[in-house]
Amino acid sequence: MVKELTIDTEQKGYTLHEKATEVPTRRSYPQQFEIVFNALREKCIEQHSKDPSPIKDGIYCNRTMDHWGGCWPDTYPGQFAQIQCPDIITFDTNSVAYRECTANGTWYVNPKTGKTWANYSMCLRKVQVTDDINYIYIFIGGFVLSLLMLIISLGIFIRFKQLRCDRISIHKNLFLSYIFTGMSWIFYYVLAALDGNVMLSNPIWCQVLHVICQYFVVSNFMWMFCEGLYLNTIMVFAFNSGKRLIISCYGIGWVFPLILASLYAMIRGSDKTSTAACWMSESNLQWIMYGPIVLSLSINVLFLANIVRLLVTKLRQMPDANQTRKATRATLILIPLLGLQYLLFPVRPETGSPLENFYHIAIALLISLQGAFVSLMYCFCNSEVLQLLKRKWSQHRLMRSGKLLRSTSTHITTYTTIDPATNVTSTYCSTARLNEPAVELSRFENGV
Repeated sequence: MVKELTIDTEQKGYTLHEKATEVPTRRSYPQQFEIVFNALREKCIEQHSKDPSPIKDGIYCNRTMDHWGGCWPDTYPGQFAQIQCPDIITFDTNSVAYRECTANGTWYVNPKTGKTWANYSMCLRKVQVTDDINYIYIFIGGFVLSLLMLIISLGIFIRFKQLRCDRISIHKNLFLSYIFTGMSWIFYYVLAALDGNVMLSNPIWCQVLHVICQYFVVSNFMWMFCEGLYLNTIMVFAFNSGKRLIISCYGIGWVFPLILASLYAMIRGSDKTSTAACWMSESNLQWIMYGPIVLSLSINVLFLANIVRLLVTKLRQMPDANQTRKATRATLILIPLLGLQYLLFPVRPETGSPLENFYHIAIALLISLQGAFVSLMYCFCNSEVLQLLKRKWSQHRLMRSGKLLRSTSTHITTYTTIDPATNVTSTYCSTARLNEPAVELSRFENGV
């Protein structure tokens, strides 16, 4: 026994009546999905109460709602009713469902089950679900590679005191935001998105994990903004950045995203229809965080333009024919640091477009490998870092060579000479046991 809307044709206007109708046994869903279906029922009742019936007399199939959330209108006998697929998980809302009204004015009943039946085959997003899983695996693989490179880079920055400065401090915090972002998304994908039971049961911890992911995403973009802010400031006000700028970056990079994520969690958490499936579905409320992200990228574009302008101005003062090449190289290096590569994909292709699959793969690679690109450019390919590592390696080889000499000789003699023409000082060592000429110590540092 369910409530259905029928049309009272004997009176003016339309009246809502209760009518005994046989309907399929409603499936048992987790509590969060019950909330979704209850919202669909309320929407359907409201729609039926507003829409007048085009059928004035005779037999017809009454308007109703089925256990899938489909809201069916009054339909003439012998015709098929068509509706948009309900907005539930695994359903494509751009497709349609069909239901037959038989000649005797009743909805079609499946003879095998003895229950009313509607055709929802076009609503199922089987291909889309498979593609989504493939994209998730691309995300996981890219994040793992980025994490390895970022952790090594961060270890290098922390290990060597020679790399401790305000610029490197900004880099370290940016790398940390990449690490936390990658780890949170890997946990979310592995523990929630790839586990159907978790998505259905929708526990609190997976909802919290979703909010944590959103927080670190915003934090990551805010630290990209801090990179642009710091570079622009030191270019405009050379040697006068001060500690206030660094403290401001900490507030922008870690505190401000916390405020946005908390606001997003409170508002979305209060809307029970948006909290199903571990908050996997997109929501307009995410613009609470996306808005500042878009604004930060826009400001970084202005920062980049100003930095390049100042750089070209300084290069023109140098007698170098490769000014354009240097400016271009500096610009290309700054693009991933400031996150401006995301502007290459501003609009998502329409569903079913030939570019849709390419777009999703490109976005998955771009987002997950962003940390790897930045660590490669600003650590592994950084001349300052490479020189420091080379110098440390030379010192290590020199110490090993010194240990070898002490273990094979009972007496080591060192002496220093000064070239009177060039005033260059050279230090040599020789042993009493080894029948070899004296060796200049600086040769060890050069890798000889």
